[in-house]
Amino acid sequence: MTTTPPSGGGPVLSRRAALAGIAGAALAAPALRRAGASDLKTVRIFFPPLDIGWTAGFELIELADARGIFAKNGIRAERAVVPWDQYTVGLDTGALDLAPFADYAYFINVYDKGLKAKEIVSSTLPFNPLSHGDGLVVLADGPIKVPQDLKGKRIGTQYPSFSGVWFAIDWLTKHGVTKDDVSVVPVPEAQLEQVLRAGGVDAIIAYSPLDIQLQRRGGFRQLFSVSDIAGRFITRGGTMATDKFIADHPDVVRGYVASIAEAADYANANPAEPIKIGLERGHLDKQYLPDLYNREGKDDYSHLRWATHGLSVEADLAFWLKLVEDANIVPKGKHKPTDFYTNAFNPFATA
Repeated sequence: MTTTPPSGGGPVLSRRAALAGIAGAALAAPALRRAGASDLKTVRIFFPPLDIGWTAGFELIELADARGIFAKNGIRAERAVVPWDQYTVGLDTGALDLAPFADYAYFINVYDKGLKAKEIVSSTLPFNPLSHGDGLVVLADGPIKVPQDLKGKRIGTQYPSFSGVWFAIDWLTKHGVTKDDVSVVPVPEAQLEQVLRAGGVDAIIAYSPLDIQLQRRGGFRQLFSVSDIAGRFITRGGTMATDKFIADHPDVVRGYVASIAEAADYANANPAEPIKIGLERGHLDKQYLPDLYNREGKDDYSHLRWATHGLSVEADLAFWLKLVEDANIVPKGKHKPTDFYTNAFNPFATA
């Protein structure tokens, strides 16, 4: 299951562009919960604007807050609202302490481009063939029936530099269509359906909730779902923290990681609970349920599963590293999977 934007994170920016961009970003920091004991350590956690009506992908953070798990581990969570295309910038400049919902594929890219950070815990709902997943959408009665039909065609998306594009290209490559065979063109989200219908593009990368709306409206067909990208359950991302923040605030990192680890295990035992909390808090829009989580449209969340103990899995990182290497996003052989994450702060990690 993917949320807007798009598979995890904003475009890669130079440090100069990042500093310029963050100066114009408005940071709001409403507490996720009422202030607790004075000895709680406040941590500013990225949270997207609620203009899309829901925040799927932040289930474990909501759960850890609602059940008092953060407070138990000495953390007072504050929601730092930053536009999606600024959240890596916010982390890099110190405007954010922690940035959840960072796809591993996306993180590998920003790490390669110079972001000095690590993924400290797997906090994002993994890809699961049983779950809903957004992806490439075409007209149901149009000429695009199979991947090979996209050779020489145009794919529209609002976010050409996001990892959702790489996922689509990886899928196409596996079917004999290279990234040079297609053109990825920028189209504002609000115009994607119109441009597709008018023939301005031949396919669109439709993120939720747009893909849900198109599915319900009829006349569209999904060629590829990101939930199938690995053909198995696979952890997809987590929470970023800069090397500096980790070094300066190891106790805060440890408390946050322990909280997410506990929340992940609770959610795995009670998969409907995070959905209930999101609805109660107004951070999930009921109109997009159950389709936001269930590809069969059933009001059943029993298939949802998060990373056990919130641990990052080296084999999964190896999968994502190969994907971005094959897409020529990073040089082959330059990095190894363990460069991108640490389980050192997780109480369930083994030596």
